[in-house]
Amino acid sequence: MVIVRLLFIFILLLNTAATAQAFFYPLGKVTIKVTDNDGNPVPNASVTVRFDYPKGFGMGWGTSSKFVDGVTDKDGLYSLTKATPRRWFYMIRKEGHYLSGETYEFKDKTAGIVWWPWNPFMEIKLKKQINPTQMYAKNTTAIKIPAVDTPVGYDLEKGDWVAPHGKGIISDFVFTFKVRFVKNDDWDVSYTLTFSNEQDGIQEYSIPAGNQSEYFWPYEAPEDGYKKEVNWSAFYHPGGWSGVNKSDYKEDRKYIFRVRSKIDEKGNIIEAKYGKINGDIVLSFGGYTGFVYYFNPTGSRSLEFGGNLFKFSYKEWEYEVKGP
Repeated sequence: MVIVRLLFIFILLLNTAATAQAFFYPLGKVTIKVTDNDGNPVPNASVTVRFDYPKGFGMGWGTSSKFVDGVTDKDGLYSLTKATPRRWFYMIRKEGHYLSGETYEFKDKTAGIVWWPWNPFMEIKLKKQINPTQMYAKNTTAIKIPAVDTPVGYDLEKGDWVAPHGKGIISDFVFTFKVRFVKNDDWDVSYTLTFSNEQDGIQEYSIPAGNQSEYFWPYEAPEDGYKKEVNWSAFYHPGGWSGVNKSDYKEDRKYIFRVRSKIDEKGNIIEAKYGKINGDIVLSFGGYTGFVYYFNPTGSRSLEFGGNLFKFSYKEWEYEVKGP
């Protein structure tokens, strides 16, 4: 009986030591500086730091999060010292600015009790809101293409195909769809996107490297650089072990566009409407397309989304868009 008790105590001590080791974290310190578009310090910005901890014994798999809140000082600085896991997730907010975030990950620790390097410095940019503009913004979801092998227009202000296929009036986008479907592993789809006016067009946009802001677009649409058409295709053909397939789809693709342009006798633009597309314009072998767009009807080149001119009902929640 004594041996059994000693063995039980020994096992309990081992489990306790393992638990203590699993939930003991080194001490770390990080200092951040929050700056605006011009590099000036941003005082009184709200800082939230998130830490993800593994769940305790008997609480299931995964992690649980804990948060520490603070405020930057007059020089835009905020320091935190805390015993935590190696990753620190920052979120920075201030009225009149766009939300920014960044992650810091310690690479090493000293004597197992201090994260290293001690007190690294990290700058986080907080972009100002300059000209938020109400727009017609919509996630079209998957919409059935109304015709193939013939041009069909889409009206961004009406959010619908142009008559006779829908309630649209102006062909802001002009699609020519092609669909060949035999079976799930034998099909081709493609579209050509063109425009109605000489100076209308579209250009791809890439998020700048190192971006920390929820607002990753330029403040204004470019004045030039627009191309007159987009060609997109995908196919799946029988062959080999698992077929042959290819698609022009890019998850991180984004566009800026210009439509409804008018020119003077010298060919100079005197009026135009601008907007953006967040994500690729897709086409499925079932004959459905979809995209997420923001159309600025004011005539300014602002790309900052400041509210939706579409008034969707609660039953139309899937058309709502997110982000600025």
